Amino acid sequence: MKTYSDTIKKWALTAILIFTTQISVRAQQSTLIQDTKSTPLVLCIKFKTSPENAEAFKNVLIQLFDTISHEQNFVAADLHQAIGKPEEFLVYETWNDTVSHFINVQMKKTYAVEFEKVLKQMNVERSPEAYTSFGHWTKK
Repeated sequence: MKTYSDTIKKWALTAILIFTTQISVRAQQSTLIQDTKSTPLVLCIKFKTSPENAEAFKNVLIQLFDTISHEQNFVAADLHQAIGKPEEFLVYETWNDTVSHFINVQMKKTYAVEFEKVLKQMNVERSPEAYTSFGHWTKK
């Protein structure tokens, strides 16, 4: 015959098991969220302008990244100009951000909206790609 005490013990053990399972699931979810946020967003963008606009566009990029470098989620950027093709540029950006946040927040900031206008005015072709980093090496 079950006693009142046995019923309470069974209920308490069940409650502890459910509570422990919930904590474990939340911890796993939290780890996944942290991992996603800790993986930097890498943007590689190729630009092509006319040879006569190359120098002006280069200056636009320099001014743009002087502004961007103050953004909270910005990590680093490298600006490149093609050897022998001064009208071609490659921008390599690293952000502590997600693609959706970058598109919905960063790309709506005043400097980004103004840059979009300059791209149209100067008839600049753009080929963007987004990546996540999985390795990094430096000289050993």
